[in-house]
Amino acid sequence: MKFPFLQKISAWLRCIKKIPERRGALTLISAFMFFVFASLGLSLLYFSQIYLKLGGFKKNSTLLECASENGIKQGFLHLSDLVAQNPSPIPLSDIEYAALEAETQTQGTGLIEVLLNTRFPYDYSHSWDRFQWEGAITFSFKWIKKKGHYFEAAFQSEISVQGRISNFKQERSSLLEGSIRTRAGNIPLPTFPLLIDTDPFQNQKNIRDFLNQNNIEFTPESLSRFFPNPVVSGEGLIPTDADPLVKKALKTKIFHPQDLSPSRLRQILGLDISDEPIPEGVYLIQDDLGLGGIFVQGDIMEMILAIEQDFQVVSIRMEPKLGQWILKYNPDKSQTFFYTPYASHVYDLIPFGIIIVDGKIDSLGGGMVEPSGKIRLLQDREMPCLRRGIDLTIVCSDKITLSSHLIHEGVKWQDGVAYAKDSQSQLNIFATGRSIRGDESGAGKIEIAEAAPREIKIQGSLTAAEEGFSIQGDNKTVFLLGSLHSSLYQANRNRLRISIDDRHLRDNPFLQNTPRTAYPVLALLRFSVTDWKENLFMP
Repeated sequence: MKFPFLQKISAWLRCIKKIPERRGALTLISAFMFFVFASLGLSLLYFSQIYLKLGGFKKNSTLLECASENGIKQGFLHLSDLVAQNPSPIPLSDIEYAALEAETQTQGTGLIEVLLNTRFPYDYSHSWDRFQWEGAITFSFKWIKKKGHYFEAAFQSEISVQGRISNFKQERSSLLEGSIRTRAGNIPLPTFPLLIDTDPFQNQKNIRDFLNQNNIEFTPESLSRFFPNPVVSGEGLIPTDADPLVKKALKTKIFHPQDLSPSRLRQILGLDISDEPIPEGVYLIQDDLGLGGIFVQGDIMEMILAIEQDFQVVSIRMEPKLGQWILKYNPDKSQTFFYTPYASHVYDLIPFGIIIVDGKIDSLGGGMVEPSGKIRLLQDREMPCLRRGIDLTIVCSDKITLSSHLIHEGVKWQDGVAYAKDSQSQLNIFATGRSIRGDESGAGKIEIAEAAPREIKIQGSLTAAEEGFSIQGDNKTVFLLGSLHSSLYQANRNRLRISIDDRHLRDNPFLQNTPRTAYPVLALLRFSVTDWKENLFMP
């Protein structure tokens, strides 16, 4: 017996058309999926091989970079050792100097070989583990500038290296470029931040011992094997005369000190020609072509440098019966006022900034001009005393005693460190120990006075040819921005802090009135790295 609803369903099913069977669909799908996953697997294997090769190439590239870098470092270390092991200055004979100058003017590099005592190009090679490199140090000429009795020259150094690793055919080339500047001839003494022309020391260790024993420091710590370092020698580098400066101040082109008779000197000073001694006093040199320097006959009790508005002031006071002389001049306005105990003079010219003193200076320092016009030495405070744009050189045949600060306009002092970025002036103090006639007449000494401030600040180049430099008093600190050149050094347990004036290492016009070495020398000015180049791989 069938239920009624089952009969309806059966009738409905008989009405549906029979669907044909399809075979192989699952096989096709399986084949397609196998193809997809096989392709992915093969791709992954292929890319894995690529990544492995890239990883190996990157690893070898890093190793090549290390090889070439090590080669550069080895070459640079060798070059810097050459600079350190052959300290300047190197004495030169007149013939050697003339030959070096001529060879450099033809763009040769023989000067560098003399300076570093090595023939160039210098080839080197080394291997360690898988690393190998070959390098060469070469020099090429850049420029030369003639400066009268000396010249400056610059050269480009190149350290080229080819680095390689074992079992790899590629190699990497690297290049380190540098610059070396030199001076040769009778060079300005300010080239050296410290020159003690006494007991000969042969190596840097003894120089350091000398600095430590005498409590001398460089602030900030700026000593480097790549810059002029302190020189302690017995080579007689400091001149005992100032002929070039005397000739310029007196406006006399040709003379020798022993030929400068009293009558000739009286003629230069504008006095009646005779064989009588020169009267003590202060003389402003002048002729038909303009003004010269200042000549002082006799001892100076007090010399004060000061600034009054836009004028540089130099006050010279001798013994009471002689009186006081005041020189005021302004280079910008080309105007000079010269006040003597007897008269006043006005010029629309400016003098040479050279003062020749045939005597001693008992007190030299900076001061101020009071509203009343009185010029007063300052020891209780710091005040600029040398105007911007002033180049002043003081040459003395006897002892010079520094009593107070000598600070330039535009120089900032902070914690005993001077910042001379805006400085545009120069002060040279030279105690020769000889008169302008060439005979020994005095101490030739520069001394810090016992009554000077306990922390005295001086900017300038100090040169003492005979009895040297000394600091009197107790517990004093001398802050010097510039350089010191002395035959002897007496600290007396006091301290000296030197800040190197980088302007002396550049092409500075203020070097024209500085003392020069007694004979030709060759000196390193600066050694610096300019560029490091990494080249492409080479087959």
